[in-house]
Amino acid sequence: MYNSRFHFFPIMFLLLSLMLVIAGCSSNSDKKPSNTVNSSPKKGGEAVLAYNNGYSSLDPMTSSSGSDQAILWPIFDTLITFTPDLQPKPGLAKSWEFTDDQTLTLHLQEGVKFHDGTSFDAEAVKFNIVRMNSKDSKTSDLKNVENVEVVDPSTVKLHLKQPDSSLILALSDRGGMMVSPTAVKEKGENFSQNPVGAGPYKLVKQVPNGEVVYEAFENYWQEGLPYLDKITVKIMPEENTRINSLKSGEVDFAFDISPGNVKTLKNNPNIEMTEILPLLGTKMYINSSMEPFNNKAVRLAVQHGINREALISALNFGSGEPAAQAFPSDYWAADSSMKIEYDPEMSKKLLQEAGLKNVSFTMNHFAKSYETRLAEAIKSQLKDIGIEVKLQPLEITAAAASFYSEKEVPAYLASWSGRADPQMTVSGLYSKNSFFKPGGHSRPDLEELISKAASTYDQDQRAELYKEISRIAVLEEAESIPLFFTPMVAAMNKQIKGYEHNKLGKPIFSTLWLEE
Repeated sequence: MYNSRFHFFPIMFLLLSLMLVIAGCSSNSDKKPSNTVNSSPKKGGEAVLAYNNGYSSLDPMTSSSGSDQAILWPIFDTLITFTPDLQPKPGLAKSWEFTDDQTLTLHLQEGVKFHDGTSFDAEAVKFNIVRMNSKDSKTSDLKNVENVEVVDPSTVKLHLKQPDSSLILALSDRGGMMVSPTAVKEKGENFSQNPVGAGPYKLVKQVPNGEVVYEAFENYWQEGLPYLDKITVKIMPEENTRINSLKSGEVDFAFDISPGNVKTLKNNPNIEMTEILPLLGTKMYINSSMEPFNNKAVRLAVQHGINREALISALNFGSGEPAAQAFPSDYWAADSSMKIEYDPEMSKKLLQEAGLKNVSFTMNHFAKSYETRLAEAIKSQLKDIGIEVKLQPLEITAAAASFYSEKEVPAYLASWSGRADPQMTVSGLYSKNSFFKPGGHSRPDLEELISKAASTYDQDQRAELYKEISRIAVLEEAESIPLFFTPMVAAMNKQIKGYEHNKLGKPIFSTLWLEE
């Protein structure tokens, strides 16, 4: 029933010395996307995993960080899920079809229970989607759903305001994570402290920015899953802490290993690694309604005043891809011909022609070693074109809130974690009403293109629209400043099996099992 038609620093001085080792370091990963084996998965056991980011909330509705999904997925199954290359596949919806361009019918799995015993049915789906579109929600992916019709207990229709090509895969993200209506009504504002879903694992314990402990849900609807009895995810922002914990045996799995550390771990006979170039990209978010970025000349000057190749060489040992848009060049929605030239003279000329002197701004960034080195490198490069950057290191939640919600600073150095459908990315980054675009600045022709892409279902036509959106939003307007894409590497001891990267670059822990 589901139709493929809808598939949808002081850094720089290190550069010369680092160039000597780039070739060796950039080829050290085995580049396997998974560590699957031929033997059958085994049930039982416990695993301790080291994750690189904290989380903003354990309620999908109030979650605002792109790294939250990995922590949410074990608890909350989604209506739709996806393959590693982001093709949709059944989840809590076993099948679906568009009866017309503005009506999506979902046929639901039967006999599914939430962790508290509440039945999952069409009424639960309606409750979740209405809640996700409420004023308290930080997720806008389902705003195009006008109303939800319960046809029968296992069938629901989503009636749309207009055609929406991203809807299927939007239901694989936070918008499609099903929470127990009973638990929400009982816990109210405290639901995030006591989350209840229909996923393979129940929450046992959470220590914000410390650890999250899950135990297997014995009545999980997918037969045979999950494999592990217990998973503990330890929040370890510092990479060296993750690596040392993996080598010592304190943890079994470490996510987000930088290229500079791949070679060392590659030589460890007890550790194996997997790698993928994900949609996740590092960028500078800007508020184009705040000074100095309310002047396009400044935005473009910054864009052309950053040497992306030098950043990749100095920070990533040459591993990665300079970014000129929101997607890596091998993605179907990308324009592989797009480039952003490093041209500091052009940057100086733009500022001069605009009559601008002594330009400065404050930029938030995560208070972690890698992000600090990157921020210092960007500050150094922009100083060369006459722009002074004041750096403000903060914990991840505080950094995001200061920029998005409080609008205290005009710039924020972070990653766009990628979305399962490109429409979600362009709407999130470039649409004037997006939570991730606090300045609200846009152009009518850009908004029109974003709307047109949303209502176009043919993938080839969509790709051409996304290319045009990228040219306007990035090359012409510099609505956000893309920097680079870095391979995502996960390292684990050799007993951990069942891990498979996906193009989102977000880990899914619930398929892991232990080999004896």
